[in-house]
Amino acid sequence: MRGMRRPALFALALTLTLVSGARLSRARPGGSETPDPTYGLDAPILQVDRFSDVAGTLLRRSLDPQLPAPNEPIDLDAAPFSVSVDAPDGRSRVCYDLDLRPASPARFYVFYDEQGNYQLTQFPVVDVAPGDPGYTDIWDIWKVTVPPGFREDNGIRDRATVDKLLADSNSGFSALRTGILLNGPIVPEGSRARLKADNKGGSAMLRYAWFRGLRAPYLYFEGSLNADGVNAPVAVMTLTREPGPLELSRALLRPEGNATTSARVSAVPGARGYSPMWKVSGPSGTAIAGVPLNCPIVGP
Repeated sequence: MRGMRRPALFALALTLTLVSGARLSRARPGGSETPDPTYGLDAPILQVDRFSDVAGTLLRRSLDPQLPAPNEPIDLDAAPFSVSVDAPDGRSRVCYDLDLRPASPARFYVFYDEQGNYQLTQFPVVDVAPGDPGYTDIWDIWKVTVPPGFREDNGIRDRATVDKLLADSNSGFSALRTGILLNGPIVPEGSRARLKADNKGGSAMLRYAWFRGLRAPYLYFEGSLNADGVNAPVAVMTLTREPGPLELSRALLRPEGNATTSARVSAVPGARGYSPMWKVSGPSGTAIAGVPLNCPIVGP
């Protein structure tokens, strides 16, 4: 740590601050303190409802009144979200049922300097949230390169600003699609998941992106998926019994007979062909739904 320069120490402190929600302050001569800029940490939080009839498909309060209320924190380790499935090697694994979601990802802008250093003080920027047309939990990561002198104050807070900067040839900003996808569902503040994906231990981290000037909390599950052209890849989940379309979530929770799981998956994280987006089929191979189920396999 002794060799770490002052800017690096400041960036490290600010990163911890952005996660914890605390504010930085700077001592004045004489011992008093004056607040530094808030870096957007006092900006309003996006109100999220994943289970309305507009935002949900299988997971809707109109079908299951026990689902969390609007903006109520979600515990993904509770029913009906935590689901046991059989892996190809016969092991039982857990996936989090995040509902049916389009395979076409929305843009997720992240910011780097010209040397390729991630801008720790700038939240990512998105432009869709649960309930919006085209929302999906899968994000298409675009790398925005910022010019020298970029103000590290978390000041870019909406897609319109990003688009304006990229359209201005004199701004010094440029963007490139990475081809990497992030599974990061936007959730109410305080939501939690005890497990993360990518065969990693520990809990999924709650992070923030900017959505039209609001802080949008999201759970970071996995960020190493490769896009399949313009869409997310889709793997196969086969149910042990044939449910109706609206019974899918219940079928995932109700194994047949003495079985401990209700579905088999074609691949797991780290294996070829894995994706958290599943084409769900019945035992006969008939597709149950027209869009994939987002159910990331979690835990080491």
